[in-house]
Amino acid sequence: MAPMTLEYEMAEHLIGMVGDLLVDRDDPDEPFAQVADVLAAPDVMFGNMEACFTDDPHPAPSGATPLYPKAHNLDAFSRAGFNILSLANNHMVDAGHEAMLENIARLRAQGVHVSGAGENLSEARKPAFVTTGDLTIGILARASVFPMGYEARSNVPGIAPMRAYDLWRPFLDNYYIPGVPPRAQTVPDETDLANLAADIAEARSCANLVFTSYHWGDMLRPFHLSDHEKRTARWSIDNGSDMVIGHHHHALRGIEWYNGKPIFYGLGHFVFDVRLEMSEEAKAMIGTDPDSFGIFPREGWPLLPTHPDTRMTLFAYAQAEGTGVQDIGFLPCRLRPDGRVEPVHRDSGEGKEVVDYVERCNISQGLNARLTTDGAIEIAGWPTVRVVAP
Repeated sequence: MAPMTLEYEMAEHLIGMVGDLLVDRDDPDEPFAQVADVLAAPDVMFGNMEACFTDDPHPAPSGATPLYPKAHNLDAFSRAGFNILSLANNHMVDAGHEAMLENIARLRAQGVHVSGAGENLSEARKPAFVTTGDLTIGILARASVFPMGYEARSNVPGIAPMRAYDLWRPFLDNYYIPGVPPRAQTVPDETDLANLAADIAEARSCANLVFTSYHWGDMLRPFHLSDHEKRTARWSIDNGSDMVIGHHHHALRGIEWYNGKPIFYGLGHFVFDVRLEMSEEAKAMIGTDPDSFGIFPREGWPLLPTHPDTRMTLFAYAQAEGTGVQDIGFLPCRLRPDGRVEPVHRDSGEGKEVVDYVERCNISQGLNARLTTDGAIEIAGWPTVRVVAP
């Protein structure tokens, strides 16, 4: 079947989504140049802004791998077409509270809506609302992965948390097997869960659709989804979310439909300029095995010192109307050694590698979504891949 042109035959509004965004260079517009038309296509364009941008950092004592690019880099996001950003992540307080709050003010002055951080917990919990035509979308952003102390409190700035606590079970039930690594099981923080339930309900009273965004997961293993991710994503939908958007892993994660609503477990990173100054403690913790998913210098990739799998990414989309999300899919993309992100044709060698990787993410984690090109739309002239329910 031939691809459809972008006439919104299936739904009225196009929502674009990417994962982590970190720009650190003299010309911050440069990494988006090859995807400018793609980013301009959606009515709503979402991403996770992975750091504060400041010329006057006041580093947080608990930040082991601090990221705070120069202030001029921040302006690239509004110019690239992003009109809603999550700020709930593990680097948002690296440069201190003042820089974080100044970034929020600058983004809002540029017309960019933000969620997931604020001058206190009440502000950090608030959804960002964006309206396109007759559709209003509320997005709630939360972080599950962050240094202790980065969370907002009633009288302290910070990010909106969605915490869980680890319990350890033997590898085999009812069996003595000393020295074998145990299984992790998580228990959600009751306060964070209750806050999120209340915030989803409040957002639904003001919006046609509510999306929840989470910074979560294990970045040191490919494909893997924790019980916290699956449980929280499905809980969110059971409690009123119309779509779940995950990020943090750097490498892509799988996609599923749950009760008729989509879950993107991990969109990887889209642009990620890492000029990393790692502490010796962080190096010892993560290690420098070239086959590992740790972040450390990689030959030939000065701005992306991560595992080769993380050079594959995607531009995800959802087609929606007031009654819900009707269709989802993605456009395969690749990161280049100079940090630029480029769309690739889904049928090219590079494109097929991305599609196959997402397929492997789904199969390895037992997710139900199926990838197809039947009925797929084109975005800025690029054919996409649909993600359909079984």
